[in-house]
Amino acid sequence: MVVANILKASLVVSCVVLILFFIMSITQLNRDQDKFNKFIKMYNKSYTNGTEHNIRFEHFKKSLKTIQLLSQKCNGCTNYGITEFSDLSTEEFTKIYLNSVTLRTPRTGTFSMTRSKRSITTATLSSIDWRDKGVVTSVRNQKNCGACWAISVVELIESVYAIKTGLLQTFSVQEMLDCSGGINQGCTGGSVVYLLLWLVENNITVYKEENYPTIYKDQMCKIYNKINLFMVIKSFLTLNLMDREDLLLSYLSKSPVSVALNALPWQFYVGGVLSQCDNSMASLNHAAEIVGYKLGENPYYILKNSWGTNFGNDGYIHVAIGNNECGIGWEVDVVTNVV
Repeated sequence: MVVANILKASLVVSCVVLILFFIMSITQLNRDQDKFNKFIKMYNKSYTNGTEHNIRFEHFKKSLKTIQLLSQKCNGCTNYGITEFSDLSTEEFTKIYLNSVTLRTPRTGTFSMTRSKRSITTATLSSIDWRDKGVVTSVRNQKNCGACWAISVVELIESVYAIKTGLLQTFSVQEMLDCSGGINQGCTGGSVVYLLLWLVENNITVYKEENYPTIYKDQMCKIYNKINLFMVIKSFLTLNLMDREDLLLSYLSKSPVSVALNALPWQFYVGGVLSQCDNSMASLNHAAEIVGYKLGENPYYILKNSWGTNFGNDGYIHVAIGNNECGIGWEVDVVTNVV
């Protein structure tokens, strides 16, 4: 009798546990579904059919778990949350928004990547934001085109030209996508250094946006139309500043720079200062312009991204200074002269 009562009690407890687990699962599913519905409305998402809707919901639920894990690992150092990329798998996000063509520097007779020997002759400014000086154009949105390599170069040119002339112009990204060739493959991806080499060695005219509109799609090159010529790049530097962020700050005090980065953790970035980001050379998959920095208790770089103003801080991201976060020092590109 005692044994029977124990078994009966155990069965009741097991049933209660299963019921509670079921209720919790249903409750969590409803919460996730509610979040997904709000996500769809916020980012104006539309799916072709019920199958795609279900696939996106599964990716979204996995994203919620990833966000939770990232937040726990970081312990508040970075703000992670739902973004417009939360219905994408890691593989999809990488394929669409990160560079699929190597960012490694070329080995040619006219170029080699070296450590900078430049010394800091003046005290580094405690902060600088080139946006405040009117030399940074609006945030672009590369959409489904892997154009970060071209965008970062064009934005660097825009800033350097504005610093030199006092005139902020918007230049064509589409020209770079269509015409640079070689390792650069338009919306499939490309290399910042190869693009700069192509511009300098061939004395290429950089067109204004209005004369070569950007559509973020692959098309035939129109560079041979010799009208509306504008400006050319005369010289640039590509530097390895790994473990020399003091020099990176020194260059930034003179102008914005372009850098190669690991942007995989950026999929769920919503604010704060990003840290604990893989800084290996093998992880580099994106390019962006650094437009400033701020020193102090929690120092960070200000990076201008190319995923629209819905991303991060109105299109910008703050990456921690120190520890070469996201591989920020491996490849630093500086345009030194435009005419």
